[in-house]
Amino acid sequence: MKFYKLLALLSVGVAGVFPTACTDKYEDMENHMPSWLNSNIYDYLSGRGDCTYYIRLIDDCGYTDAMKVSGSNTLFFSNDASFERFFQTNEMGYRSYEDLPYSFKMMLLKLGTIPYSQLLERLSLSDRGQVTFRRTTDFEVEDTIPVVDAEDLPDSKYFAPYRRAGKPIKLLSDATKWTLVQFFPDVMSGKHITDDDFSFVTGIPREADDASLFANKIIQKDIVCQNGYLHELADVLVPPENMAAYIRGNEKVSRFSRLMDRFACPVFYKRDAQGDSIFQTRYFNQSPAYSFTEYNGTNAPGLLYFDPGWNLYQPKGGNTSQPGYETDMGCMFVPTNEAMDRFFSPSGEGSDFFEAFGSWDKVPDNIAADFVANHQKYSFLSSLPSRFGDIKDEAGYEMEVSKENIVDKFVGRNGVVYVTDKVFTPLDYRTVMGPAKIDSLNSIFNQAMTDAQFVYYLRSLKSTYQFFVTPNEYMKDYVDPVAKSYASENYRCNLEFQLTPQNTVAAVPTRTSDGTVIMDNGFPLGSNGTVSNSSILKNRLEDILNCQTLVTESNEAFEAARAGGQEYFITKGYAPVRITQDNKISGAGNERPLTVSKIYNKENGNTYLIDGILQNTTTSIYDVLSSKDDFREFYDMCALLGIFVNNPTSSTVAPGRKVKFLNQYHYTVYVPTNEAIREAQAKGWIPTVGQIENEGDQSVRDSLENVMERFVRYHFQDNSVFIKGEKVENKAYLTSTINEASNKFYPVYVTNKDGNITLVDEADYGTGRVSARVVKTEGVYNLMTRDMTLNSGDKEKATTIEAYTYAVIHQIDDVLWFEQPKGENVKDQK
Repeated sequence: MKFYKLLALLSVGVAGVFPTACTDKYEDMENHMPSWLNSNIYDYLSGRGDCTYYIRLIDDCGYTDAMKVSGSNTLFFSNDASFERFFQTNEMGYRSYEDLPYSFKMMLLKLGTIPYSQLLERLSLSDRGQVTFRRTTDFEVEDTIPVVDAEDLPDSKYFAPYRRAGKPIKLLSDATKWTLVQFFPDVMSGKHITDDDFSFVTGIPREADDASLFANKIIQKDIVCQNGYLHELADVLVPPENMAAYIRGNEKVSRFSRLMDRFACPVFYKRDAQGDSIFQTRYFNQSPAYSFTEYNGTNAPGLLYFDPGWNLYQPKGGNTSQPGYETDMGCMFVPTNEAMDRFFSPSGEGSDFFEAFGSWDKVPDNIAADFVANHQKYSFLSSLPSRFGDIKDEAGYEMEVSKENIVDKFVGRNGVVYVTDKVFTPLDYRTVMGPAKIDSLNSIFNQAMTDAQFVYYLRSLKSTYQFFVTPNEYMKDYVDPVAKSYASENYRCNLEFQLTPQNTVAAVPTRTSDGTVIMDNGFPLGSNGTVSNSSILKNRLEDILNCQTLVTESNEAFEAARAGGQEYFITKGYAPVRITQDNKISGAGNERPLTVSKIYNKENGNTYLIDGILQNTTTSIYDVLSSKDDFREFYDMCALLGIFVNNPTSSTVAPGRKVKFLNQYHYTVYVPTNEAIREAQAKGWIPTVGQIENEGDQSVRDSLENVMERFVRYHFQDNSVFIKGEKVENKAYLTSTINEASNKFYPVYVTNKDGNITLVDEADYGTGRVSARVVKTEGVYNLMTRDMTLNSGDKEKATTIEAYTYAVIHQIDDVLWFEQPKGENVKDQK
């Protein structure tokens, strides 16, 4: 029901008189009255002859004497022609003066009365001389207390008991004072509101020096009387509703209104003289100055940015030297029903909403709150039409709104409502996070994104992601890499993730062999046998999310790479994943490929639903090199040089052994065949392990070790390169051997195409020769590894992954050289 209609049901009258303030007292005033000074307010209006309705207001409300005596008031009034138009057009059914209730007459009179005599120029400023956009008047919130029928109450579960009772209740739209919105010349210039802004928002043209209250033009200003100033309005000053009441009463936006009113609550205000309860309507919100986050001890199901019914609304971060409501007001962009239906359809922008819920009424409260809040702006002044090109939502992203999107406007007492022909989807639902946030079947992954603070990455529109989401039913069988390092097999476990009643993620440790729950695990367990330690869980969720997020140049580039045969990709956390042409995906540790069941195209990439967790490998570089006879010669050199270390500190340890000079990144290790290494040794290019071990002269041994280490490190390359990985042509990647002359690392040049990897080393660069090729024998190429560091000096007490290194290992058919080798034969004669 519109507020205008509610006024017909007003139950409480007005008592008291207008407050006045002391002004100069003129002695012998009648003999010293200036000729330009009108008589008192009452006599001036009565003498005009065209203000009979306003005189009747004053008389009927008992303010005849107050308007005659010397005092200090500012009055906004309307002439008889304005009242006649009002009687012909108002929606409340008042067709004559005699139809007006006493309380409505009092409202008309008090709303237009301001204490103290104020010229219009002075009304533009606060008592401290600051520009005042809105101000209060003599009207008090308790002067009119609407009685609202049960069927017209907000449609929320909090109002449901009163709706079911079927009885009207006394309900304030808000228990704070009403304000006037001043579009005065000094306010317009001080707030940088253009004439075009005003005309667009109010629908009336504006000329220089025009002044208006709301969209009501002042046709005569600064009329001076003995006891105050008068300003004549073009129309009767009927107070506009606040934003919430306008939205609820506008049938064209009823879909949006129903969502918004889910967060409306009847809050007890006081009892009136008859002992009846008076309530006020409050909306759950997170605004700094008027937040409302629980009702009768129950937390809000979702929070709007601000309460759209708050009459004394003030933007966030108010100015302490001036009441916040005087400086600005709120703003809302409210989609029409047609726009809402277009969005919420199988082919609309919100197709994933439609797929998950089927109707707006079934959208969960937390999502509905996000949706409504995203259509709120804290500041009308930052949302002026002249600023639409730069306007951002409250998350800081472009709203992409234009004047053409606005189909209607409303200037209320606490803000402006723009009715739009489009829906402004919250950022999180426009991005690859959307499917996880929308569908409750993905709620564990949704909470994981928050707990692991991944939302800050995934909501970026400056990056493109391929994001793999695991539904709740598949959030299990995660091979825990820390637990796998424990000596006791009883402590080694998989984790099965679950969502707690408190909406946090927990994990049940299960035995790796048979899946039974382990109640005595190396991790701290709660009384219910779950891992609930936040640092452990965040660590594992980060591990999963890092492995299930690809950062790509664009969707088109990603699809083009796949179409060209690329199957191996490097994730955000440097983990390798494989995506085959039949949409099967696997991590280095998965026992079987996972299936992509659905793909969502979002603004910053694609979201894929998969039937499992992409599992990282727990195999280290040391594990691979030490276990294969094909890698024996290279491993022996690495072992002699002490490249594999553990070196626990008081706070860190590796589960086994790791390469000492690699960082948290991804690498390629090229392992020459045993025969190629022996041939290089036979030519004297590199020493043998036996030579070094048997060398008695320490300086000679140091020199030989230096030759061997520089050779070995040249086979460790930055960036992981895979057969069926990214296609490159003669691309330079840095190795781990430094050029002592330039103090830069030597490169190796890689060509990866047609299912083959060929290498040109620095010694051969420019000669046109291929230095080595990756051997494509099963079991000696595309071998994926991860070296880890754990968070304790004792791995049996470790609980989290502290750091890691990913690497892929390939056998190559020859050795690589960063410079011409020295020895019996130079490389040119090879």
